[in-house]
Amino acid sequence: MDNNSESAAVETQSRGATAPSKILSYVVVAAACYLLGLVVGGGSLNAPDEAAAVKVDEAQLRAVILSVLEERDLAAADDTAPDRFALVDDDPYLGAEDAPVVIVEFSDFFCTYCKRHFDQTFAPLLESYGQHIRYVYRDFARLTPESGPASEAAQCAFEQGKFWEFRADFFSNQEALGRDFYLETAAAHELDIEAFTACLDDRRYLDEVEIDGLDGQLAGIRGTPGFFINGQILSGAQPYAIFERMTQRELDMAGIDYGG
Repeated sequence: MDNNSESAAVETQSRGATAPSKILSYVVVAAACYLLGLVVGGGSLNAPDEAAAVKVDEAQLRAVILSVLEERDLAAADDTAPDRFALVDDDPYLGAEDAPVVIVEFSDFFCTYCKRHFDQTFAPLLESYGQHIRYVYRDFARLTPESGPASEAAQCAFEQGKFWEFRADFFSNQEALGRDFYLETAAAHELDIEAFTACLDDRRYLDEVEIDGLDGQLAGIRGTPGFFINGQILSGAQPYAIFERMTQRELDMAGIDYGG
């Protein structure tokens, strides 16, 4: 997909029909403003005589307008707020499914900066805030010809409930990644080797890995690691303090006491 097509696709996703509630708000505001104009200007809606003139309490009318405008602004804010579950898909995750903070990592097992994040940030972040975080791993396998097969092997392990063990071993042994290592790791974690080998040979998760990469690209990922924290993009192996600050901010906004 070229850049123009990609931009068009993203733009198309961001457009939609105006919600009925918004249309109603606009109508109410327009009508209220018209009535307020009549009150201030002394108009009477073309009443045939003074007794039939419209009598409206100006203060109450202003209050109605302010209330409708406030509701409209809140609705607009809700519409533009990032969806924390937008990029979750059906990928491996740690934590509660409905956690208030959702972190989606797009990563490549050959990426040295991804390893840095794994070594320096991943464990302490979950240790401090794990009860409030749903941590999702998605593939952005672009760095080497072996990046795709490594991601597929981890997905085959996920099929047998051992994804996170494979992820740890892969980042700890980047120089060893290859088919022999995948099979050794499968044996070390007591996977069904026959089923695991068939999964590798069939390239069962080729499409899954490619879709992850496409989703990441459309969402704005240009390199690894790339993260979305409640829908807000964060690029690179940023220091732990950055993840902590963003996590605390999301918890503060949700009114959750995290002990900070």
